[in-house]
Amino acid sequence: MRIPWKWLSLVVPVTLLVACSDQPSAPKAAQVLPEARASVRSVTIEDLGTLGGVNSSAAAINDEGWVVGTSDLTQAGVSHAFLWKDGRMMDLGTLGGTSSKGLGINAAGEVVGSSAIAGDTAWHAFRWSHGVMRDLGLLGGSYAEGYDINDAGDVTGYSQGPGYGRAVLWRHDRIMDLGTLGGDFSYANGISSSGVVVGGAWLTLDTAQHAFLWGEGVMHDIGSLGGSYAGASHINRAGSVAGGSLLADEATTHAFLWERGRFTDLGDLGGGYSYAQWINDLGQIVGGSYLSDGAGHAVLWDHGTAIDLGILRGGTDNSWAYAINNRGQVAGVAATATGANHAVLWTTREQDHR
Repeated sequence: MRIPWKWLSLVVPVTLLVACSDQPSAPKAAQVLPEARASVRSVTIEDLGTLGGVNSSAAAINDEGWVVGTSDLTQAGVSHAFLWKDGRMMDLGTLGGTSSKGLGINAAGEVVGSSAIAGDTAWHAFRWSHGVMRDLGLLGGSYAEGYDINDAGDVTGYSQGPGYGRAVLWRHDRIMDLGTLGGDFSYANGISSSGVVVGGAWLTLDTAQHAFLWGEGVMHDIGSLGGSYAGASHINRAGSVAGGSLLADEATTHAFLWERGRFTDLGDLGGGYSYAQWINDLGQIVGGSYLSDGAGHAVLWDHGTAIDLGILRGGTDNSWAYAINNRGQVAGVAATATGANHAVLWTTREQDHR
């Protein structure tokens, strides 16, 4: 489950191997990247609007630039999953209940997320394709979400079971419990093109949560930045992982990059909190960080450089990024002048200094 951002009222929950058969190395001491601001890019931001209501939020984007997320409707308390493409936001509907949310998309435009079922008695994970929303079911209980989908159609997510919550993988429309690291709770966020899954799981006695990597039927503990909490958000084609972790002081949370068994601490923009939500196949990472004044800003970490993506013109001082495609387009959320939250699309370009 993706980590929520404290100011956002409509938020998606929040994530390695080159070959699945490889075993991850033991965690090594984390490198720390210095805080830096870049001037080598131009950045534009577009407000994607809503489905008629006040708030919206973008959760994922594919290489076509199609954006998926969640938006309020005109009815109070009702929100639906959306697909934005060609300048238009499309309502994807529900599984029969009042509300739904869109959380992931693949190259073919298949969307995954979660929806209330008829009677609003439970929320089930769904896959939407070619105008049809299909129920993926759940392990038990009354709640499941689909977070990510790869081009093979494998879906990662979370499902309640009787007295527990589990990271799950839907493959060929069959649900698989991926287990835990010894505790009662886990969640699966990202999935690579080869089917390697990342997320977070509680350890024995539920005293701590570590980031994990799952492949070939085995969940591997990849550790943390020294604190008692870590979660992996996403994994790219090369097996590099992005996420967030408490530091050893148990007070500071930082975004991280994990690759080849080694953590790199990505730092923050001065506020003591950052979290990485996505890593593309070029190694570019997006997420967000608090500033020293407490505002949250969307961040692009581009090979060691932290770039503040900024806010909507005229908007209040908050934004957050949730996904980046291989064309440098970033999907997320930003506050408007009225304080509402809108799905946004940042486009980043290299500046020509010749």
